[in-house]
Amino acid sequence: MTTITDEPTKREGRRYLQKLWVPVVLAIGFVAGEAVSYGTEMPTSQGRGGPFGTHFYPFPSNPIFQYHVLFTTIEVALLVALVVIYGRMYVETNANFALGLVFVLVALLVQALLSNPILEDLVGDVPMGPGYSTPAADIFTICAYTVFLYLSLD
Repeated sequence: MTTITDEPTKREGRRYLQKLWVPVVLAIGFVAGEAVSYGTEMPTSQGRGGPFGTHFYPFPSNPIFQYHVLFTTIEVALLVALVVIYGRMYVETNANFALGLVFVLVALLVQALLSNPILEDLVGDVPMGPGYSTPAADIFTICAYTVFLYLSLD
């Protein structure tokens, strides 16, 4: 039998468990980013030619590229978590605000996926912009998404 005083402690325990999703999502993004970053490392002796006349563009082996891959993957993990949270919120409440957030977050997710250097290098040179951003920009974006996720779980 639960009493009135037991309810706040259960709610606080539930909030604490929800807040654990922030480091879990960051860890998932970090591990996935490390795996992708490790998978992009190539020996320098590998050539550019492929079978049937296709060309393979090797990924750069510089550390800035590897950090950009890692940070972009963490951004994608945070955005997927936010889309899931606000998607569930919209399903439960049918609030137009939550639906608007889902659309904005999906747009940010598509932007993060398209700015992933792995996709950029697989496609080849795309003359659409200045190129890579610095890792500092990725760090600020990760901080903003982490705070947003933390506040969304409140």
